[in-house]
Amino acid sequence: MHITVAAASPRTAQATIRQLLADASAPTVKGIYRNLSRVPEEFKANPRFEAVQGDIEDAATLDFSGSDAVFVVEPPIGDERDTVKHTRDVSENIKGALKKAGVKRLVLLSSVGAQYSEGTGEILTNHTSEVVLKDAAPEVIFIRASYFMNTWIESVDTVKNEGFFYSVVTPSDFAWPQIAVEDIGEEATKELLSTSPLKASPYIFELHGPRFYSSIDTQKAFSEAAGKEVELRAVPKEGLLEFFGHFLGPVRAQTYVDMTLGFLPGGIIYEDPQPTGDVRKGKTELVDVFKAWFKDA
Repeated sequence: MHITVAAASPRTAQATIRQLLADASAPTVKGIYRNLSRVPEEFKANPRFEAVQGDIEDAATLDFSGSDAVFVVEPPIGDERDTVKHTRDVSENIKGALKKAGVKRLVLLSSVGAQYSEGTGEILTNHTSEVVLKDAAPEVIFIRASYFMNTWIESVDTVKNEGFFYSVVTPSDFAWPQIAVEDIGEEATKELLSTSPLKASPYIFELHGPRFYSSIDTQKAFSEAAGKEVELRAVPKEGLLEFFGHFLGPVRAQTYVDMTLGFLPGGIIYEDPQPTGDVRKGKTELVDVFKAWFKDA
């Protein structure tokens, strides 16, 4: 089989490429990169991997010809553009390329909460992708991933050097699903390589970790991985806009506030759960992800 990954730079895409190249069925893999300098050396060294220059923001650069399946990861933008409009435009580019190439199967990395058309802030981009791409190929799969464990990697230096981390999830004993990128890569690989007919198209499933974790659980995992007691500094709901505003512009900060409030008690995802399809569980524990980071550091 021949699999294409676009965009190929995000960690979730890299984890999927790594799993594909390790699979016993020996598929060939093409990764689409805006900047070819970001191609990992381990991929370059594999004869079954091809890196090509392309940009999901530029329809003319997308070529999915010869692909049996395409894995789509739409990275978030880092500026103050309208994220929903940007996502709609990018998704239309991808849809056109899929149809032009006659690709049979699309696997889209989406998010828990993508079924809602309002009240979820940044997750509205995932909703938009799903709306545009739901009929982009004969077989469409939406992986609605839960909170990325990799989100916490931004806290590693602070934990290592100052002994604390911030959490925007309150109350601190509220537990929610989190997933490792390695487990996302494993599930995406299964769906990309499968030849079994789908139950429905789009086929949708949520992807959780082996169990739910609270901010207190995260604190314990950091402490074990760092080999010292780590302080949890919880950000109250009323402080979210200021917190996100430290590293995001005002428009993006508000979408992150809305996203966070959406899955906390009182938010739409928590208070009005809607059926989303099957739920699968990864096997990687949060503490093991943290231990790997501190070992590498």
